[in-house]
Parts: sequence; C-alpha cells; structure tokens
Amino acid sequence: MKKLAAASLRQKRRASASISSQPSASTLPQTRYLFFGGKGGVGKTSAAASTALYLLDHAGKPDERILLFSTDPAHSLSDSLNVKVGDQLTEVAHSRRGAQLFAYEMDASAALEKFKTEHRAVIQEIAERGTLLDESDINELLNLSLPGMDEVMALFELSELDRAGDFSRIVVDTAPSGHTSRLLRLPETFLHMIRALDLMAEKHRYMVSQFVRGGRRAADSVDVFLSDLTERIERVRAMLYDKSRASFMLVLIPEAMSVEETERYYELLLEEKIPVTDIIINRAEREHDDCPYCHARARSQQAWLREIKKKFKALSAHTVPLMPVEVRCLAALRRFGRIVWEEETEKERRAVASKKKPGIHAVAQDESERRFHLEPRRLLIFGGKGGVGKTTAASAAALALAEEKREARVLIFSTDPAHSLSDSFNEEVGEMRKGLAGRANLDGMEINPAARFEELKTRYRAWTDELFASLTGNSRWEIQFDREAMRELVALAPPGIDEIAALSAIADLLGEGGYETIVLDTAPTGHLVRFLELPDVVLSWVRAFLKLLLKYREVVRASGVAEELIALSKSIKRVNALLTDARECEFIGVSIPERMSLEETVRLAESLKRLRVPMRRLLINGLVPEEAAHACDFCAARLREQTRVLKEFRRRLGHEVELFISPQHPQEVRGRKRLKEHFAGWQLLADF
Repeated sequence: MKKLAAASLRQKRRASASISSQPSASTLPQTRYLFFGGKGGVGKTSAAASTALYLLDHAGKPDERILLFSTDPAHSLSDSLNVKVGDQLTEVAHSRRGAQLFAYEMDASAALEKFKTEHRAVIQEIAERGTLLDESDINELLNLSLPGMDEVMALFELSELDRAGDFSRIVVDTAPSGHTSRLLRLPETFLHMIRALDLMAEKHRYMVSQFVRGGRRAADSVDVFLSDLTERIERVRAMLYDKSRASFMLVLIPEAMSVEETERYYELLLEEKIPVTDIIINRAEREHDDCPYCHARARSQQAWLREIKKKFKALSAHTVPLMPVEVRCLAALRRFGRIVWEEETEKERRAVASKKKPGIHAVAQDESERRFHLEPRRLLIFGGKGGVGKTTAASAAALALAEEKREARVLIFSTDPAHSLSDSFNEEVGEMRKGLAGRANLDGMEINPAARFEELKTRYRAWTDELFASLTGNSRWEIQFDREAMRELVALAPPGIDEIAALSAIADLLGEGGYETIVLDTAPTGHLVRFLELPDVVLSWVRAFLKLLLKYREVVRASGVAEELIALSKSIKRVNALLTDARECEFIGVSIPERMSLEETVRLAESLKRLRVPMRRLLINGLVPEEAAHACDFCAARLREQTRVLKEFRRRLGHEVELFISPQHPQEVRGRKRLKEHFAGWQLLADF
C-alpha cells in the first residue's frame, strides 16, 4: 500500500510538473528547468537561490516541491542560503501552504565511485570483449581518477531527478562559463563514447548470433547497460535543449570583462541551440548623496549598460542595483528575487543606510611595511573564487614583475577555459602575445585546449593504425581489437581536457626554461583544486599505461608511445615538485570582503594545505575607500559591512597567511596604466 501511495503521489507531481503557479505580474519563464550561468562572481548563485525562493513563495499547490541544484564543484548554495546543504536533498525552506524547497550540492567524487561500483561488472565485460586486457588490467584502469567527471555526474544526477518527476520546478546553479560550456557539450561526447563501447561489444554479438538458431540473440547485461546509458543521455539532451522545458538565464555585471566574456558565452549557447531567454544585470551602480565616488562608479558603467542593451537585445533584461550589504540568507535572497522578477519600483529598491560613519584604519602606517613585495619565484599562482579579481591581480603582478626586473623574461599564462587576459590588458593575447603591455620582457598566453588535443589525436591515430597492423599482420580479419571502436575512443575529447592541456603546456614551458617567472591566472576554486591535483592523476595514468605496454610487449609494438609517456612523466614530475617547493612556487590567494568569498577561501586554504601547495599571502580586493565612506551614507554602509568581514578574515586566516587589501577603484582596472595603479594600492592589513 505504501508503494502504491508513493507511486500515486509521483504521478500527481508529474502531472503538475509543467504547471507554473506565479503571479501574473511576474516575468519569470514558466519552463520546468531554469539554468543560471555566467562569469564567476557575478551573482549566479544569488540569482538562482533567489529564484528558487520566489517560486516557493508563489507555489500554487501545498504538495509542490522545488529543487535548487548546483553543478559547480565549488558549491556556494550553503553559503548563500546560510543553511547547511551538502551531498543530499536538504529542505531549506517551506511556504505557508506547505510547498517545499530542497537544495542539493552533489559530491561528484562520491557519485562517480557509486557509478563505477554499480556498473563495474558490465564495464569489465565490455572491455574484456573488445580489448586484449584481462580482469586485473581493467580493474586497475577503473580505479584511476577521471578528471572532469564532476560535470558528467551532475548531468546524470539531474537526469535521474527528472525521471523521478518529484519536483515541479528545478533551478540549476551552474559552474562559471568556461566549464559550463564544456558541460553543455557532454551529451554529444557521451553519445560518441557509447558508440565506442557498443562497437567493442559488436564482435561478441556477431559471433554469438552465428551459434543461435535463427540468428537472433537475447539482449544481455551489456545491451541493457548501453541502452540505459543512451536513454539517460537523451534525457539530458532534452533537459538542456528543449525550449518548452528549459530556460537559460545569463547573469553579468556592467563591466568590461563580464560583458565581453558573457558575449562569448552567449554566442556559444546560441551555436549549441541552448534556449537562452533572460539576462540579469547585477550590481548596477547608482549615485548616492552627491558622492563623487558613486558618481564615478555609475558613470563607468554607462557605456557597458548601453553595450548590454545592444548585444543582448533578444533577451528579457532585469536590472538589480548594487546593495549596501551582501545578498545572503533567505530574507535578502527573497528581496533580490522580487527585484528581478517583479521589477520593483525605485522606492522599493532603495537601500537604507545608517548615518553612522565607519572608522577603519586597516593598514600599517609605515610605507615600507605595507607594500606587497614580489619575491623571485619560478611560478606565481593566483587563485580564488570566481569574480574576485584573480585575472586583474595576476596581470598587475606580472606587469609589475616585468617592470621591476627588466632583464628577466616573464610569462603570464591563463589556465581558465574562459580566458580574460585580453580583457584585462585591453589587447589581444591569444595563443601567444610577445611584448605584452609594451614590455619587451613580458609575454602572455591563452592556450586553445581543443587545438592541442587535435595534435595529440593525430599522433595517436597513427599509432592506433600501426597497432592494428602489428596485431593482425595486415589481415582483413581483426579478432582481438576493433579498429573502429578504438578510433571512436581516440576521437573523444575527455571531460578534463582543459586542465590536461594547461598542465602539459606549463610542463613544456618549464622544461624549456625560457622564462624566469611564469604567472598563472587560474580557473575558479573548484576547477583550480582539480588542476592542482592533476599532476598526481596524470602520473597514475602514465604508470598504468606503461605497465600495460610492458605486459603486452610481445603482442603490441609500442613504437614511440612508451618514449613519449616517459618524457611526459618526467615533465609532470617537475611540475609536481615545483608546486610544493616554497622557494620556487608561491600561491597568492585572491578574495573580496564578503562572507561567501571568505567561506570559499577558507575551504581553498584547507585544500592547498592537503596538496602541500604553499600559500603565504592573501589579497582581499574591492574595499570601499575611506574617503568615499566619510562622504556618502551608502558607501559607509558598504564599508561597515566589509570591515566586519575583514575581522572574520583576520580571525580565521590571519594566523596562517599575511592579509593584504586593495581598494575598489572608481573606474574599471583595465590596461597598463590602471593595472600599475592597482598593484601600487596593495597594502598590508594591520591589526584592528
């Protein structure tokens, strides 16, 4: 009876899944899935969480359930909601009528292990049918880590939730644009993978069919697995691409780097035929109390607001003003949601600021003590939460280093798939730009992972053809391997190719020794941690492949593959040793004086400690200048809130790292002149 009741309830929920219960004045799309994406740090999580709460507050049925789901490996839902979520469905709020809002921050590693455990036997069976590998070989490969599988597991989990039909609306907080771009391509990648696995099993089917009367064969566990996998991928495709079911919302701020990255992202989404419907313009500056600082900030955004109107004219636009305090906790998020979806009046949007002026004296007074000194290192890594100014900080430091040491060659290198170095320097960088910012000794590099992978595939296709020739003696009958299946596998771009390509390029550059210092502008926290873990992952794969080549050396001519793997192993070991050497490598954290950034920075510091990557200094960007706070109530309210957070930074991280602060500039930091001014403003945070 309980099972029947549960089934009946699920049927009712499925029936109401496409029904939207929201006020007629609302501009919110009525699709089942609402995806929120954009550059890191523009307020995606706030927009997603506030929308989920808005749906909850306007739910029309008491049994309605809404889900807020994160695909970002550096989850921020818990920080935004101020409710512990984690790797489980967690109720975070409910309406007066009984509707419920659940949130879910999926642990991708745990999900991958679960997937491998559940399907290990059938994957082994496929590999045994289509390769030379025995059970021990296959087990060893299955135990290896798979970079990039967090996106895959997130999509699979979403498809399972979709199939269950327990939620009427699902709001998805995605990873920053560069990595979500890859996520959107994964359904196509996995269809290729399924084809390769299917081809590996094809000979077995053919041979069995020869011994079955009538030529027919019953479907076995392999067929069921592949069919189920295909069905799941098709559900994911429908979930992402069906405009009757999904809407994609872009979130940005009216500043150059955000607008230009969002434009590139929007073009990609249109190419992929993703149904983009809305754009949320967050943190629009307004003038307050005749404040010159607020006036300058608002004026600097005007040109970009016009650009947004022109570039995204096909989308429904929603503007949210800069708030005096961080948008965090349920009440603030609910207000944010009303501003976005009900277009509140100016009176309702006006922030209330106290007349009390802050008194912060947060820097040491001695000029020589307070400066941020760049020390000689082979590798300088800048990292932190998306949108905190990592690229700007890395660019400013690289330029300062090149100017201080004019005889030394410096390279600034981006490991973020959504490159922003060109936006920061206000000149095209691309694959290689020499003489960046007018400095003969400063070069810039934004690699193209797809192009590098094409080079790799060309080499390995030739090796694959040679492999089959050696196995079959040029016979037309191939028994042990299926050439077509192997070609399908070689053609696949693995999910973590961005990180792998970046690591490979850095290893090459360090091996060449042409630069005294390489400055890394990294991806946002979750993908940064994965990048720093990658040397050990790659080394484990290299060891496994070399072991297989040695084991099957009588069957397979290794050609130049073994030598290439050994060379790769040596270069990766050099990178690994460098990352953990405090004399040669320094990790400089970048943050902003907000609680969500603080929490993510604390988690990053714990991960760096585990990885033995030294972080001694943290730059906290975007502090409202004291002179502005003394002249303007709105600025005073912002600085007062920032000062509280700075005290928390001091309490929780001050005993481990030196804390530096940087003021928020009236204009955007872009181009050589302003990058130099930005670096000159980095100051040591003194005791309060």
